[in-house]
Amino acid sequence: MSEQLSPQEKMIKMIVTIVDRGKGQRVVDICLKHNIHVHFICLGMGTANSEILDYLGLGETDKDVVISMAPQFKIPKMFEAINTEMQLKRPGKGIIFTMPLSGISGPFARVLTEEERDRFEKEVNKMEESVKHDLILAVINQGHKEEVMAAAREAGATGGTVIHARNVGQETERFLGICIQPEKDIIGIIVKREHKQAIMKAISQVAGLNTACKGLIFSLPVDSLVGID
Repeated sequence: MSEQLSPQEKMIKMIVTIVDRGKGQRVVDICLKHNIHVHFICLGMGTANSEILDYLGLGETDKDVVISMAPQFKIPKMFEAINTEMQLKRPGKGIIFTMPLSGISGPFARVLTEEERDRFEKEVNKMEESVKHDLILAVINQGHKEEVMAAAREAGATGGTVIHARNVGQETERFLGICIQPEKDIIGIIVKREHKQAIMKAISQVAGLNTACKGLIFSLPVDSLVGID
């Protein structure tokens, strides 16, 4: 089956699902059934006020934001299952979307097959030269953000944003072979593309899976940006 997959189908993507608070675990359970194993739940809040939501019948403003990663060929069936069970086509039930990755740390790459890694590297190399910035995301154990940011700044980063999240699902431990602390910090850093590899390497050295941070580091392409030179 793997030989019949196109390069695009092998491309690794980030999956973001936004649903009402308390329903994120149901999304994770669906993903696990489709052999998608790396998940983090963040707490979010919708921007519409409660009066508007009540009038439209859209439910609560508190949200679960589920972040997952998977090769493209696994995503369509997972989308169909989530849409059916979570009723996402109904207004106010939630949304789901994907974004391509532009880099992943070695430990996360090891959960992929050799062919999937090769496809990922080739697709990253083909990314348009017009992309000048990347968003680096470092998912680490809580309490280590200062050392991560210190390493990133030393390698050329100017700043970052921290999001609190929770790791869910024991399957991640089986695939990565590590014990993962449930409470996580996700550090987002926008960097120039020419600095991405050096900054990711610096973060990996102080916050990789062999450190107390137990970090997973990956990046996404940024195609439009205002506020950073």
